Amino acid sequence: MLSIHQLARVGADYLVSRLPEGGGRKPEAEVVAFGLEVALGGILQLAVFVIAARYLGLVPEMMAALATMASYRLLSGGVHASAYYRCLLLSLMTLILLALLGRGLALVAGGYLPALALGAFVTNLDIARRLVPVTTPAAPISNHRRRARLKQAAYLWLTGWLLVIIAGFYLEWPRGILASSLLALAVQGLALTPAGFAAVGWADSLLQRILPLG
Repeated sequence: MLSIHQLARVGADYLVSRLPEGGGRKPEAEVVAFGLEVALGGILQLAVFVIAARYLGLVPEMMAALATMASYRLLSGGVHASAYYRCLLLSLMTLILLALLGRGLALVAGGYLPALALGAFVTNLDIARRLVPVTTPAAPISNHRRRARLKQAAYLWLTGWLLVIIAGFYLEWPRGILASSLLALAVQGLALTPAGFAAVGWADSLLQRILPLG
């Protein structure tokens, strides 16, 4: 099976070979391949998420959970699965579960969403204070100034998220969307902790045994 990595490498070699000679230093194929791999991986992930959401009838809830987790993760950092396709499968299963639970939470406790959102905000604010930005060997952040900026940005993001959820509640947005976003933030916050790292590692190992994809 042709992997994203192989496809990106083939595309990079082709693009670099098509660049005219004498117009300056050509970019290295490895650099172009990395950029293509990130872009292709992101496009494939989004396509899979949208197709699954439409098939299951969970588009609003899954997209709310995806937007919440993806945007906050840009600032907070966090752990990844050890291979692209396992990361894709784990993310897909997580989003489906969050969407289903979000619908259930909206039915059971929809009237308490502002209070629940405030609890999620306070909890994640404490996690951000202690841990954000979370680094991994694959994505280290050693610059203290950059770390401080990311932490401040995470505080602002959390504050903005709380205001949006409360405003959405009183503007009578679909409560399933709000609840899915709330649960997504709770899961993303947990994933930043040592327990969350351990849980992702366990799920990654399980998927590796079941589906040994690269």
